[in-house]
Amino acid sequence: MGKIVVIGSINMDISTELHDLPQIGETIKGSNVGISPGGKGANQAVAAAKLGGDVMMVGMIGDDAFGADALANLNSHCIDVTNVWTVPETTGLAMILRENGDNRIIVAPGANNAWLDELPLETIIANASILLLQNEIPFTVTEKAVDIARLYDVPTIFDPAPVDQFPLSFLRKITYLTPNETEFKQLPEDILQDETKAVLVTQGKNGVEVHDESGVNHVPAFPVDVADSTGAGDTFNGAFAVAMTSGKNLQDAVAFANKAAALSTTKIGAQTGMPKLSEIEESGT
Repeated sequence: MGKIVVIGSINMDISTELHDLPQIGETIKGSNVGISPGGKGANQAVAAAKLGGDVMMVGMIGDDAFGADALANLNSHCIDVTNVWTVPETTGLAMILRENGDNRIIVAPGANNAWLDELPLETIIANASILLLQNEIPFTVTEKAVDIARLYDVPTIFDPAPVDQFPLSFLRKITYLTPNETEFKQLPEDILQDETKAVLVTQGKNGVEVHDESGVNHVPAFPVDVADSTGAGDTFNGAFAVAMTSGKNLQDAVAFANKAAALSTTKIGAQTGMPKLSEIEESGT
């Protein structure tokens, strides 16, 4: 199995449940406070590692207690953290307010925006078998990483979340794009040119729509009882990277990732819900 390099965000998530949102100047009580590791980059790395992937995480943490916790979490999953760098900033934080089943999320990027110029991206990417990216770090870093990957013929997977006005020239450099159906509608048309081999549109309970040179194919969802969909997209991306570095063809890789994402929704929490390889193997078809 080849090396999966994830370049992206590392956060800590702080969540609480509210009966009502506070008004300006008002203080209210919350309940069921939770603190857990997150960030789309770290989530993807953990998902891949739990499925047996050989994973390196590349990212920034702050010189604070949250940074130490985030690093310890990555280490606990046997992820290579050689290139997780500490900078004099706060670790990225996501503050999640849950009100009557709805989420409101405030993200403070912190260290995720403080990328170091001396980071040896070329050496890191040259030794990768696949490169996994998202959009929670400065776009200049992501764009540079993709250009380096092209030089060394390293396939790239890009989850365009949170969605932005990406240059079409950039999107066409990506090997596999993995938007959800809402994000897909916001991307330019005619992406399938140049180096893009497939666009994988994740549709939750409706499965995945695969756009490639053969046309549009649908991979049905794996049926589960959903408890919490948080992190399902990150699980899909991590699992897809594992499948591709294991030698699966595109269709089988999508089916594997689809199942992993579905199983992740049967448990509460993003990283805690991500399945291990044994769970996928035991789940049947």
